[in-house]
Amino acid sequence: MKITRLSPQRRNPERVSVFVDGRFSFGLHQDTVTRLGLREGMELTSGELDDLLHQDELRRAKEYALLLLSYRARTEHELHKRLTTKGFRPGIAVEAVDRLKQLKLIDDARFARDFIADRVRIGHKGKRIAHLELIKLGVSREDARQALDDAPSELEAAREVVSKYRSRYARLEPAVRRRRLYAALSRRGFPYDVIKQALNLPEDDA
Repeated sequence: MKITRLSPQRRNPERVSVFVDGRFSFGLHQDTVTRLGLREGMELTSGELDDLLHQDELRRAKEYALLLLSYRARTEHELHKRLTTKGFRPGIAVEAVDRLKQLKLIDDARFARDFIADRVRIGHKGKRIAHLELIKLGVSREDARQALDDAPSELEAAREVVSKYRSRYARLEPAVRRRRLYAALSRRGFPYDVIKQALNLPEDDA
């Protein structure tokens, strides 16, 4: 098989249309063409042709993954799912994710720590609910468990929830107000001991 023509694509000048034996065969990124020294008249074996297509698909998969990561951090599971949904072959998705892991651009352990900390400090949720959300994102149970061990205290977050709801329930009877606050904290996943401490603040001792 011989490359008979290399032509920049009109819609995307960064990609090159590759014609083999007089017919359009596939498109490649210009960097791939340059890096591999492809030129018109070059002979290719079927194995070399397959490798070209593999490398180009891998490049596109990594570019798409990097685009996703530019919006927010993601887990390995999330990226793999998005890549396959986009149409990349499962093997390519795995390889792309592995390359990004090698570059430290994906780190499930770090993701888990940051996720739990943000849910507690900013989202004002208990670690139990944050842990369940984390598992759904595909983080391993080991990384999730370690993130829980490193998580900030839930008490301050629970107290902020109490402060937020206190004015809303100010006109209620003390016992009713306490039940409402207990329910609000429970829905957010705070454990009983944390709820008890949060509701024992001086303002709630009525």
